[in-house]
Order: sequence, then C-alpha cells, then structure tokens
Amino acid sequence: MALTQQEMDTFNQVKNIVAALQAEYADVCANIEATEKQLAELPLLPVPVADLKAAILDFVDARGQDYLGEFVKSSIKDFATNAMGGSSVSANLMGSPLRFKELESACSGNNGAISNAQLITQFGKGQFNDLALYAFFGDMVKAGLNNVMATMTDEDFGYAKLTPEQIGTDRATRRLAIQAAQDQLAALRESKATLASSLRQLGITVNG
Repeated sequence: MALTQQEMDTFNQVKNIVAALQAEYADVCANIEATEKQLAELPLLPVPVADLKAAILDFVDARGQDYLGEFVKSSIKDFATNAMGGSSVSANLMGSPLRFKELESACSGNNGAISNAQLITQFGKGQFNDLALYAFFGDMVKAGLNNVMATMTDEDFGYAKLTPEQIGTDRATRRLAIQAAQDQLAALRESKATLASSLRQLGITVNG
C-alpha cells in the first residue's frame, strides 16, 4: 500500500527529528568525554612556585588543626576522665571526671601515670611529632619556613626543568575550574539521559 503525501511528510519529519536527536546525543557524549578528560588532567599540573610556597604554609595550619582535633583533644579527654591512670584506676571511676584528690596528686607529681600524661606529643618520651609544633606554635613555624623559602630558588622547588606550559594555575583558580567542570559534567549527563529517553521513545536504541 502506497503512503499518502501526509504520511510521507510525517515519516520524513520523524526521520529529521531522530537525526537531530542522534546528532545532539553524539555531541553531548563527545562533550562528556572531553569534560571527563579535563577533570582528570586539571589536578595533575604543578601550581606556580609562589602558590606552592603558600601551600606549604597552609599545610602547617591545616595539619596543626587536625592534630589538635585528632590527638590533643582525645588526650585531654582521656586525662580528664581517668583513662590515663592504667590499672591503678578503679573501674567505677573510668569515664568520670578526675576528682580533686587525683588532680592534686597529678599536679604535685605523685600520681604515677597521670602525672606523666602526654597531652601534646603523640609519641612517647624521647620522640617528637612536628604536628605538635604546628598546632601550638603555627605562626612561629610559618614565619621560620617563610624566611627559609625566601632564600630558596625556583630550582630548589623542582621548577628548573619545567616550561611555562607545564605549570598550571594557582590552587584557588584550579578549584574553581574543577568545580565548573564538575557542574558542566553533571549537566551534560542529565542532558544525555533526557536525549536517550527521547530516542528510546522513538524506538531508537542508544548506548550508555
């Protein structure tokens, strides 16, 4: 049975719609691949040397605060709740605040383990953790590091063999670029899903 002109026009219109959707779908898939590649590459380039120096100082602040939260806070808690007294502490006192009696003997040095409690250093006596310095003397540490870095060359930081093209943007700019790429990728994936649904409704199989 021959198709009417109206049926032919409708058929051609559907063909054109399918072709347009397929072209848009392919374009979105290509953009997804390019954006994923961009996201994979964005973190890989070094930052400018000035920002590397700034990051070293930021490291002191960040790890010092982590150390306070992760170790010193728990040490203070253990000290204050009888958890550092070892076997000399009665089970019924564990988890309870130190009493006046224990506090007085601890401060006078007559309470064994509690008197020798390590509230700051993570390691035992005779060892030291730089993070304790970062936590309690961060500004002094940063000032010292900054003075040392002022005497160092770019070569000291490993930049001698790098061309300008091998050095990326600073951290703040890079974070914004990564976030923008992540947002773009989310939008592209949503668009891909919408286009795939439309094509399937028209009987067209799509991959992905």
